Amino acid sequence: MRGTLSRKFMARITLVLLVITGVNLGLDYYEQKNQILQELKEKSRVITGQLLATREFIARNQDRINYDSRGHFEFKGLNPAAVGRGVGEIFNQSTGYHIKQTRLNPRNPGNAPDAFERKGLQALAQNPSMTEFYGFDEQNGEKVFRYMVPLRVEEYCLQCHGEPAGRPDITGYPKEGYRVGDLGGAISLVVPVKNLLAAVQQNLLRHLAFFFILLLVILGVVYLLIHRLVSAPLNLLCRAAVRLGEGELDLSFPRLDSSAEIGQLAARFQWMARQLHDLYTGLEQKVQERTAQLQAANELLERQRQELEKANQELSRASEMKSRFLAGMSHEMRTPLTSIIAFSELLLQEVKEENIRQRQNLQEIKASARRLLALIEDLLDLAKIEAGRFHLQRELVDLADIFESVDKTLGPLREEKGLDWYWEVEPDVPLMEIDGEKIRRAILNLAHNAVKFTPPGGRVEMRAGFDPERKEVFIRVTDSGTGIEPEELDRIFEPFYQAANSRTHKYGGSGLGLSLARELVELHGGYISAASKPGEGSTFNIYLPVTQVP
Repeated sequence: MRGTLSRKFMARITLVLLVITGVNLGLDYYEQKNQILQELKEKSRVITGQLLATREFIARNQDRINYDSRGHFEFKGLNPAAVGRGVGEIFNQSTGYHIKQTRLNPRNPGNAPDAFERKGLQALAQNPSMTEFYGFDEQNGEKVFRYMVPLRVEEYCLQCHGEPAGRPDITGYPKEGYRVGDLGGAISLVVPVKNLLAAVQQNLLRHLAFFFILLLVILGVVYLLIHRLVSAPLNLLCRAAVRLGEGELDLSFPRLDSSAEIGQLAARFQWMARQLHDLYTGLEQKVQERTAQLQAANELLERQRQELEKANQELSRASEMKSRFLAGMSHEMRTPLTSIIAFSELLLQEVKEENIRQRQNLQEIKASARRLLALIEDLLDLAKIEAGRFHLQRELVDLADIFESVDKTLGPLREEKGLDWYWEVEPDVPLMEIDGEKIRRAILNLAHNAVKFTPPGGRVEMRAGFDPERKEVFIRVTDSGTGIEPEELDRIFEPFYQAANSRTHKYGGSGLGLSLARELVELHGGYISAASKPGEGSTFNIYLPVTQVP
C-alpha cells in the first residue's frame, strides 16, 4: 500500500508543484521582460524626443542662423540634418547608445539604413499613423533594443526637400520633391540590453533556487503526513477487507491514529459486515422492486416524450397557418386599400379649395389608408420572414444614398414639428453589399419613431460610422424624445408590443416597426440594440457586418 498509494500521491503532488512553479516563473519572467520593454520604450522616447526638439529648434531658426544683422544671406551649414548628425556623434561617444538619422535614399552615406532600419522605414511609410517602430535585434553578437521614430515632412522642410524634385537646394543637393506629411526619414536609436537581460536571468535563478528548496520541504512534510495518517491506517483496513471477503463478519479494529474520515471508514466496515446477511437475503426482492420502478419511469418518460412531440407538431402547424393567414389577408387587403388611396387623391383633385372640411376628411381617409397599407406591408413581410420565403437582393450600396432617401421621406413630418434634424455618414464608411431597400426600411422605421416620439423643437440625429477592429458598420439614431422605461427595453422589439405608458397610443403606431426592423437587420447577419432614459430620449443602434470593403 505504501509503495503504491504514497508514490502515486507524491508523484501527482510533485507534478502539481512543478507546474505551479513553472507557471509562476514564466509569469515572473514575462512581467519582468514586459517591464524592461516599457522602460526601454520610455527611455527611447525621451532620447529621440530630445533630438527631435533640437532639430525643430534649428529648423525654426534657420533665418537667424543664415542671415546677418544686415540681412545678408550666408548658409552656415547648420540645418536640422547636420545638427542632428553632430548631436548624434557626440551622444554616441559619451554613452553606450547609438543614435543616428536615416532614410531610404540618404544624402550622406553614413545615414544609410541597415536591415532593421530599412524594415522600420518601410513600415512607417506604409502606415502614416504609426508613431514609432521598435524591436529586439542583434549587433556584434549582442542583443540590443532598436527604436525608431518617423521624421514627417513639415512646412519648413520644403525649402530643402520639397518640389520641384531635382532642383538644387541651398546646400547644393537636388531636392527630393517631398510634400508635407511625407516620410522624410527616421531617427534610429540602439540601446544595449546585455546588463538588463543578465539581471533578469540572475533574478530568475534566485527564484528557481528558492522554489526548489521550498518544493523539497513541502514534499518531505507531505510524505510524512501521508504515511502516518493515510498509508498505515489504510493497510490495516486492507487486511480487514481480506478477512471480510473470507467470510469473517465479526470484525473489530484497534484505535486508528488517522483522520476522522478513515475512522468513519473503519466504522462503516463493521456496519457493513452486520448488514451483509440482510442484504443477501433481501437482494432478489429489491432488484425486482427497482426494476419495476425503472420500467414505470421509462413508460412515463415515453408518454411525456410523445405528448411533447405532438405539442410541437401542433405548434408548428399553428405557426404555419398563422403565417399563411397573415400573408393571404395582407395580400387581399392591399388591392382595396390601394384603390381607396387612388380614389382619395382623385376626389382631392376634384374638391374645391374652399371646401376645407371635405378636403380634411379626404386627406384623413388617404392618410389612414396609407398607414393601414404600411401596416399590411409590415405584416406581409413578417409572414414571409417567418415562413422562410423572404429573400435578399444584395448589391453594392452607399449608405449616404439611403440616408438621403430617409431624409426626404421624413421631411414634411419633421418640418411640421420644427425638429432640429441632422444626419452624417462618416468618410471611412465603405460601400456595403446589402439589400438597400430592406436596410432603408429598417432605418426609416427607427428614424420615423424618433421623429414621432420627439416633441416639437427637439433634436433627431442619424449617424453612420465604421469600426475597423470589429469590421462592422454602425448606424445610430438618437432623439431627445420621451424615452423608454428600462423594464420595457427588452420587449419593444416584440411584434405588436405597446408600451405600458401608452406612448404608442398617444402618438399612434402598430407595434410592428421595431420588430420588422430587427428581422430585416438580422437577415443581413447584423443586430439592433437600444438604450434610453425616460424623459431624456433614446438611442437605437444597427450593426451590420462588412462583407465587402472596396
